[in-house]
Formats: sequence, C-alpha cells, structure tokens
Amino acid sequence: MSMDMRKIAGGACALSLVLVSLAGQGAAAQPAGRPAPAAAGAAAASALLPSGYLGTRGSQIVDSTGKPVRIAAVALHGLLDRDQLAIVNQDAPLNGLAANMQAIRGAGFNTVTLAWNNASLHGSNASKYLAGLDAVVSAAKAELLKVILVHHNDEGVAGTNNCESQQSNGLWYDSGPGTDGTDGCGTKGTVTQASFLADWETLASRYSGNPTVIGMDLDNEPLAYAGDSTWGDGSVTDIRAMYTDVGNAVESRDPGVLIICEGPQNYGGSFAGGSGVKAFEGDLTLVKTKPVVLSSANGGAARVMYSVHEYPYEVAHIDPDAGAAAVARYNAVWGYLVSQDIAPVYIGEAGAGMASDDSKNWATWLTSYVNGQQGANGGPTFSGTEQGISVTWWVWDTQGLGTLNSDGTLNQDRKSVYSKWQLDVTP
Repeated sequence: MSMDMRKIAGGACALSLVLVSLAGQGAAAQPAGRPAPAAAGAAAASALLPSGYLGTRGSQIVDSTGKPVRIAAVALHGLLDRDQLAIVNQDAPLNGLAANMQAIRGAGFNTVTLAWNNASLHGSNASKYLAGLDAVVSAAKAELLKVILVHHNDEGVAGTNNCESQQSNGLWYDSGPGTDGTDGCGTKGTVTQASFLADWETLASRYSGNPTVIGMDLDNEPLAYAGDSTWGDGSVTDIRAMYTDVGNAVESRDPGVLIICEGPQNYGGSFAGGSGVKAFEGDLTLVKTKPVVLSSANGGAARVMYSVHEYPYEVAHIDPDAGAAAVARYNAVWGYLVSQDIAPVYIGEAGAGMASDDSKNWATWLTSYVNGQQGANGGPTFSGTEQGISVTWWVWDTQGLGTLNSDGTLNQDRKSVYSKWQLDVTP
C-alpha cells in the first residue's frame, strides 16, 4: 500500500510496513503467538473459489466451467524487504502460517496476495526466499485458499522515499533506457526490462500447473507522471507493452494463470479521462482503445484482468473519496470497463481504519459501487449469475488498516466492510 508516496509526504507513509526480517532462518520458522481462534476456519465455504484456474469473460471473472466468481482477498505482509522470508503478519498474535490461513478462511476470504521483490531472487539467500514463497502457497492450499503474487519493488529496500511499497521512479525496472539508473529512492538500479521479465518467468515456472496460484500482478502502483510509465505509445516506458510481453512469457510457462495489469497512478490527471479527471487509483482510461491482449496461444484477452487501488482521503489523500463525484471518477477512470462489459477490474488494495466519518462514508459508497448499486449514477450493475467487483482488503495485520485486534480476534468495524465485498451479489 502506497498510493503515490511522491505526492503524499506524510499521509500513507505513516502506515508503511514495519516487517520482521527472517533472513538466514529456515522458511518454516514462525513467530510464537496465539493459536487461531476456535471458530476460525469454520466454513465460509460459500466464499471459496473452485479448484482450477480462473479466466475472464467480458467484465466477469469465471471458473473453468464459465461460472462467474468473485475474488475476496486479503493482503499478507510478505517479502517486500530484500532477503526477507515470508511472515504473514508482523505482530504475530496467531501462531504460524497454518493458523493464520485458517483464520483468513474463517473470516470469509478466499484468496491471499503476497508481495515480492526482484533483488531477493538473486544472491546467497535466494533459495530460502523462494522457499518462503513456497511455504505461503502450501499453507494457503491446505485451507483451499488461492494466492496472487504481486511485484512490489525491484531492490527490496526502503531508500529515501519508501520504495518498498511503491517504486518511486514510477517504472517496473530501474536500470537501462528510460531510467536514471536508480529506483527513485537513491538505490542503484539492478533490474533491466529483460531481467524483470526473466524473474517473472522464474516464478511462473516455479508454480506452473499449480492452480493455488491463480494470478500474477505484474507491477504494484506504477506512476504516470513525466518520465514515468506511459500507455500504448511504443516508448521504452510503455507499460502496456510490458504487460503484453511479460504476460505472454508468464502465460506460456504457467498456462491458465491470470495476468493482472495495474493502471499507473496520477494525482494530477489521466491519459484520456477528460478535463478534471484524476486517476489517483490507477489510470485505465485508455484500455478501451488500447487493451492488453496476449497472443491467441496464451488466451488473448481472456487471461487479462486490470487493477486499481482505492483508499479514502485519510489514507491516500484521494479527493473526492465518496459521493456522486467519486462515482463519476470511478466510472471515468476504470468502472466503464465493467459497465460496458469490456474487461474485469479488480481492486487490488482497499482499506481504512473505519474510526472516522471519512472512512465510513468512503466505505459506504465504494461498497455500493462494487456491489452494483450505483447504476443510477452510471456505475456497473449485475444480473443473473454475474458477480460484483473483486476486492483485496489491505492488510492481514494488527496495525494500521489491519483486520486483526491485538489478541488475534477480528476487528469488527473493518469486517463489517470487507464482508460486504465477499457477497454473492446475484444469488
């Protein structure tokens, strides 16, 4: 979670991850803590996704039979730091990966997201780092949960501007043409476009044929300012071209996995959104005319899903964050893809403390939008077996926007929001 840290000097920065480094320890090492609550893991079976990979049809995510499904995910604290091994939540009120996955399922989620960085795939700790990823995937599989892998940064270090959560140079790579040779946070770049693709190939090959891993989110919160990511212009910073090239490479090695393409964030405007439209959450305004389409052998558009991040003003300085004006922005920046049945859009991060009027108002309006209740304002609607927009709550943790209280029980104010994102909206 970052939401353009170059524009939010003090807001969301206060919520940056404070992760526990486990470098040099075995992948199975887990912090001591409480066992999962007795009720955790009990059913919520209706929220579970079917076995196998997922695909897309129009604006719906579908299973292998063509039945619409809804991803109800929660983000894990994971592998943002260089050489850090997987740890589910930094405060560890629950005891180990298995207990956390059981509790996640019990909270009604069907998917977890897990961040990774390029630097940790190389060097002396790479095998342990990858084993940490494997441990999360294995624990999720045991609870019938799915996993989405998310590329969060290149170098795995915070630097001067929190490049753990979002790479400050606005790109997916930090070395070679189009860069200044750094990640934007003062760290020398080591990731070229070619090595970025190769690292995704490594992960795709590792989980090939394992439908527990249903999605690869190719890059977290790219930016769209001058010198940053562009969309469809054919330049070296054309992120649409990257999504196509890397998506094809990933899909050819792991057929069936979803390729998730985030819109580049822009707090000052948008690619094609018209006067006054700002793409805080990620700019998808050009997708209608310039979509990401994989080769026919890799499923064309049927394996592609787009993504944005939605937060209230108090977290990410998004304004407006509620009301008809927010709905109008959703429609212009990304919602039209769903309303016009062009492609599915997945909210890859959303969350709030739920203690203020601002966060409550934000949650009310966003929930009504993703559940198809803003049709009168131009938002998407759903009928028949169609499902609402899929969302990930940030984060499974006891701090910031976390789902947990300090004793390992669920924060009920936050559960009252994300539980509405888990609903079958057209039963």
